Amino acid sequence: MIKRQSDKFSSYLSRELNYDEEKREVLSYGLQIVLGVLLNVFSVLIFSYILNIFKTTVATFISYIIFRRLIGGAHCDTYGKCYLLGILSMLLLGKLGEIIRLSPSEIKILIIFTYILALGSIILWVPAGTEKKMIKNKSTRKKIKIQSMVLITAWLILSIYLNSIGLATYIISSSLGVILAFFLVTPLGYGLTSLKLFKLNFK
Repeated sequence: MIKRQSDKFSSYLSRELNYDEEKREVLSYGLQIVLGVLLNVFSVLIFSYILNIFKTTVATFISYIIFRRLIGGAHCDTYGKCYLLGILSMLLLGKLGEIIRLSPSEIKILIIFTYILALGSIILWVPAGTEKKMIKNKSTRKKIKIQSMVLITAWLILSIYLNSIGLATYIISSSLGVILAFFLVTPLGYGLTSLKLFKLNFK
């Protein structure tokens, strides 16, 4: 649906702006990304609000997106599957963030576990690409690794602070989002997203 609408709109703009086919394809691809992101964001916000898990889901979603955009990772083979799995994952983790109760010491363990998992993933697999987008330049890869390490360390410091002022629910939710983001750069994450989970051919 998004691709079809993007193609239609890009074709209209290309005629108005006198763009060639190559520019039209670039425009269509950009529109697909923008519309896809907006649809994901609005879907997460609306469904989490309806299910009364808005705050924890937003904490999970923001943490996931911040790292996901930098480190890369596995994708499903169609946008429809990515959309469905993405929304269900955020809502499930948001609900878990709502119901899980941990003591301050247990939260410290969760924070350290998440940090170690992230560091290991950064060293071994980040940045993680797909068949269509692989980052092979050594300098670029090193830069992304450093940025990822700085970001996860900033997350560690913030989480420790939030734990000290009693915001346990948000730390748990955020940790779940970070864990999912880094899980998807692992071989197991790629393996799971490549499984034929759906019989329906989502477009």
